[in-house]
Amino acid sequence: MYDGGKKHMRKQKEQAAQPSVNSSTQAGENASPIAATLEQNVKPVVNEAQYLAAVTSVSGRKAVPRGAIILAFYFWLLSGAVLFSWIARRTQFFPGDRRIARALQKQKSPWFRRFMIAVSEPGFARVSFPLTTAIVGVFWLLRFRLEAIFLALSNTSSLLNILIKKLIKRPRPTKELVTVERVLKQPSFPSGHVMHYMNLFGMLTYFLATNWRSGRLRNILITVCVSLIALVGPSRIYLGAHWPSDVMAGYVYGGLWFGGLMALYLRVKAWIHPAKGKTPEAMKPLQQPGDNEEEE
Repeated sequence: MYDGGKKHMRKQKEQAAQPSVNSSTQAGENASPIAATLEQNVKPVVNEAQYLAAVTSVSGRKAVPRGAIILAFYFWLLSGAVLFSWIARRTQFFPGDRRIARALQKQKSPWFRRFMIAVSEPGFARVSFPLTTAIVGVFWLLRFRLEAIFLALSNTSSLLNILIKKLIKRPRPTKELVTVERVLKQPSFPSGHVMHYMNLFGMLTYFLATNWRSGRLRNILITVCVSLIALVGPSRIYLGAHWPSDVMAGYVYGGLWFGGLMALYLRVKAWIHPAKGKTPEAMKPLQQPGDNEEEE
């Protein structure tokens, strides 16, 4: 009697479970055409992009000494940063600040104004965050994962910018002194836009120059990045957001932060791609595409 009851209960459970099995099977059948379509259309594109990135890149071992030469030159240019900071804390204007700003703002052409606004737009959070995320995603997809991580770290320059602004506390240019396109409440020194461009687009330029062979797309991207870095300073002055000395400080401080990140990057890169021996097993997921075959 007891055994018969147990069998009856087991049968009821099996019957209750049967619809959920059928529904999950049906859901899997419905999802499989979508997954198959995605795989058929997306996977070849991704594979082709990864292949092109691998065949046009230089070896990770060669990228390390290339980067070291650039880094040494960069630090030499930034040797005066501490002195510049000391002077900035003790003066409201640097010699020539107002004269340079007014001279630049004499250009009243509507197209020039729109161009300056366009150059500055990627520095605001509503644009910079999705743009940085997209660039990091492309590098990760192409399996340049160490570079993707450091591109994400480029946004940490904002921490240094906030700290210096709190220490210096220089007010923004006012409408009584220059034409102000947009009133901003944060302190003026140094320019956060310039620091951000120095690190994001500077790092992107660095990675393109040291990890890929010369080619049309690479050279175009480098030109765009360098142009944005060069133009963001004048655009911030033209729009009345900063004094020229704020912009200069942005280049100096942004360069210092960039140099620190690059020193760390080169150290990790040399560990992943040693001059002699093999890559440590734990670091192999961060190897560049194509370097696995080189070791074998």
